[in-house]
Amino acid sequence: MKFSIIPSFSVFIFPTITYAVSLIEALNANGASQFAQQIQANPDILALYNSPAVKTVYAIPDSSIGNSTLRLRAVADPQRLSLHASGQLTNLETLSVFPGSVSKSNLNSPQLQQPQAVVSQSGVSTNTSSSSRRRSVGGTIPSTPVSIASGLGNKVNLVSGDIAYDGGLIHVVDGFFTVPVSLSDTISSTGLSTLQGLLNQSNLSSTFNQANSFTLFTPSNAAFAAAVNTTNTTSPAALQNLLQNHAIPNFVGYLPDLVDGATYTTLSGNTLTVTVKNKAYFINGVRIVSPNTITQNGVAHVINGILTPTPPVFTGAGWMLRPGYGVVAAVVTALLVQLV
Repeated sequence: MKFSIIPSFSVFIFPTITYAVSLIEALNANGASQFAQQIQANPDILALYNSPAVKTVYAIPDSSIGNSTLRLRAVADPQRLSLHASGQLTNLETLSVFPGSVSKSNLNSPQLQQPQAVVSQSGVSTNTSSSSRRRSVGGTIPSTPVSIASGLGNKVNLVSGDIAYDGGLIHVVDGFFTVPVSLSDTISSTGLSTLQGLLNQSNLSSTFNQANSFTLFTPSNAAFAAAVNTTNTTSPAALQNLLQNHAIPNFVGYLPDLVDGATYTTLSGNTLTVTVKNKAYFINGVRIVSPNTITQNGVAHVINGILTPTPPVFTGAGWMLRPGYGVVAAVVTALLVQLV
């Protein structure tokens, strides 16, 4: 352990001692010794964590690893440990700001051709205990609940943060991040059975699984059930058009990147517009109810409605898109045009 003496000039002059603490020393001193052991168990991971490529570490305390459920998962998995190491220097204030922030990890995604990310979300944690922003032995406790999303839509709570070590900062979270998997496996694991069936029926599952990058708005089972009488999914072409209208290609839009008023073109060629009202996010008027389900090649946001494509309508001077029409209206319009 090294230290240096830096003079501090004020009314009284006192020497200020600053300690250059190594990562392993900081983890051991802040109740994360088992996490430190996992890092040390793999020479490549230890070299990564000690390199300039890591500036923020998301550590798990011994109290969480000691949990009977987590203990079974406490094997030093290189992918998961790479996901817990970020090349960005991210402080607690950035993680706590609404709607959150994106933290790029050291786990590379061949499809994305960039690092996988974890995303903080302020005010949506399941941890309802009252806490205030204060210094403690284990770092600074956030004033409002903060959760961090990773693969399969799983979230962990941020316990404390801004613990300094000689390479950057440590934030303590109460569980391991989940390594992202394919969209098909993600949808299956998160219970979106209706969407899963429709993607298989339309032969679009492989399209999304093999895409380099995408953002997908995934309707809940209840959303499909509510729209069963107004949404045409019997025609293969109509079904593909409907599902493609929920996907933005070549764009990974985590919730912090979806800003009020932003517009995007879907795979079906239609336009989606983001609206933010009272800290709630809407896509063409449909609310995002569960954001940032991260996949190995993109991100999905669960919505509580269906994004119906807008059909062409004749105005007298030409064709235009009329918002608000469903797929059924599109099919009817196309039949009328053929009859005329």
